[in-house]
Amino acid sequence: MASIQLMWRDMTNFTLQALVLGFSFAGLICNCFEFLTGRPANFGLMFARGVALIVCLPLLVFCAPYILARNAYRAVGIYGLGYSSPLAVFVAAIIWSIMCGRVVLFVLTTSA
Repeated sequence: MASIQLMWRDMTNFTLQALVLGFSFAGLICNCFEFLTGRPANFGLMFARGVALIVCLPLLVFCAPYILARNAYRAVGIYGLGYSSPLAVFVAAIIWSIMCGRVVLFVLTTSA
């Protein structure tokens, strides 16, 4: 029983680390993009053409949790939406952030 609790605690810590690292990495990339280009990152970057599309797709994959959370937060204030649809978007952003965080953790642990 103690080994199951220890395994559960390690898995929970790893997931929380992935969540925090994934969301922080997404915010860092979005803010760097905004600093360099002068405009915020959004999902309209998917419609770029040529080489810009090749650069923007990986950027959007890792920026998506931050963009989703930012848009959901703004939608509550601007459009007066209820809290059920932004809550669903926040859940999607959390899950996406955990996946991105696991990728970042994997890259950091294998490169070190």
